[in-house]
Parts: sequence; structure tokens; C-alpha cells
Amino acid sequence: MTIDSPDSPDSPCGVFAAALTRLDSELNVDLAATLDHYRWLLAQGCDGLAVLGTTGEANSFSLGERLALIEAVAKAGLPADKLLIGTGCCALPDTIALTRAALDHGFRHILMLPPFYYKGASDEGLHAAFAGVIDAVGEPDIRVCLYHFPKMSGVPLGHELIARLRASHGQAIAGIKDSSGDLGNMQAMCEKFPGFAVYAGTERYLQPVLEAGGVGCISATANATSRHCQAVFAAWRESGAAERQQDLTAIREVFDRYPVVGALKEVWARRTNDETWRRLRPPLTALAAAAGDELDQALTAAGLGPFERPAEVA
Repeated sequence: MTIDSPDSPDSPCGVFAAALTRLDSELNVDLAATLDHYRWLLAQGCDGLAVLGTTGEANSFSLGERLALIEAVAKAGLPADKLLIGTGCCALPDTIALTRAALDHGFRHILMLPPFYYKGASDEGLHAAFAGVIDAVGEPDIRVCLYHFPKMSGVPLGHELIARLRASHGQAIAGIKDSSGDLGNMQAMCEKFPGFAVYAGTERYLQPVLEAGGVGCISATANATSRHCQAVFAAWRESGAAERQQDLTAIREVFDRYPVVGALKEVWARRTNDETWRRLRPPLTALAAAAGDELDQALTAAGLGPFERPAEVA
């Protein structure tokens, strides 16, 4: 889908799921099951996917595991223009290697965390890190979506840094996923940076971000709410959009009471009768049974319906 705007950015628009990663009995990446889930999400209303992000447990995987998943996604023939590949690591050479691999496999849309171990990094240092990746891969078609998630990374990405990166690297700095939970910041970026793709990091702000000039959302819980999200996205200019957004927000607020990755995998396990969904790579852990009961009941009350099994659309 596209947004009607004279400043429409060179970035995919709409509802993106920060896709979950399936694990096997040894807690290794189950490539076949993960690809089935990606296909299911695209069939259920997602305009695209963010692969190897926070929800996908990327930072619990080795560089080799992440490279293998990028290769598997490319070989599976999933539409490259609908995928953002997460590549941000603490070590600059690792980020370069993952970014180069994504580009070599035809994925030009990159979701990039800042180097996140050293806190209090200056804008000069962060600019050098992002610029260093873009310059090292040397691909003019690269489109980087910055990943602003200070609660997890501890490294916020401010407006001055964005302005500096856009001045130095132009359209290569294509947008930002704002997972700060600060709606005002999202709206301010829409106003301050025309043509810069602002994605809400939660679907609870999908409609207001679209109204401010943003392009959609990249959300963890779109793994479960994709159809609800798409209803808002399709109708955000219409009179009924606010009611749809209210229903969507109610579901998201239930998820927000729990550790999100564990909660999503618990819901998938229950609604597909497949306990293998509960597998997470430590330090993440599955929800306790009582918490799972409470979560499932609350989501049903909020209006989240049943799921189909991913294999049915593989």
C-alpha cells in the first residue's frame, strides 16, 4: 500500500509485523517453521515484515545464525520489497556483514539499531557508526530505517542526529521505527522531516501517526493483530477509523501487561494447539501457565479471535 502524500518516502508503507522466530527442540532457529510464519503474516493482512528485530530474538542469535536466516528468506522467494532486515549489532564489522548480506540477497530495506552496549554515546559517535555501515557496503540503493528503542537499547536517536545523517547520506537514511512509546516524538519527526518514513513502534498509535504524516507501524503484536491493524490502516481517513483504533488499542494494552515475546508465543501455542511455539532462547522464558490463562482470557474479551495454522497457507 502507499500513502497519498507529495513527500511520500522511498520506503514501504502500511502494517508491518516485527516477526517472531520459531525455534526447534535444541533452541536453534527452525527455518522452515519461521518461513511458514512469515508467509502466514503476509497472507493475514501484513503489508510487510521486519525480520531479525527485537521480537525475532535477533540479539540472542549468533552472526552465523542471522546470516543463515537472511539466506533462507531470500531462497524462499518472499517479496524483497516487503521485508526490512534487522542488522544492528554492537560491533561495527558485524553490522556491516549482516547489512552486506541483506543487500547481496536483494533486500535493500534495512532496520538498524545503534551500537547499544556503550551508553551515553555522542551524536558524533553514532553518526560515525551509521555512516560507517552505509559507506562500507557502498550500495546506493540502501534504505536504512533507524531503530529508536531507548528502553531496550539505552541509546536514544535524537532529532539532531537524524538531521545530521540525512544531510550526510540523503535518501539512504529513509526512516525510523520509533518504539519509545512517545507519540509526541513521532508526530514531531513527521513534521520536521518531510519524506522521512516514520513508523509507530506500536499499533496503539497507528492512526495518530498516519494523521501526522507517518507511513504505518512496525509492531511486535501485529503477529497477532495484523487484521485489526489493517482495518485501521485501510480506513484511517474515514469516520469509523477511531472506533477501529480503539478496538485495536484495547488488544495491544492487554499484551503490554506481559513480556511481549513470551506473551506472543504463548498465544500462538494456545491458539494453534502447538506447544513448540513456547520455545524461546534464554534469557527469555515462557509465560507461567496461570499467566497464560489470564492473557488468553483477556485477549478474547478484548476481541482477539482465533488463528489459522501457518502451515495452511504455506
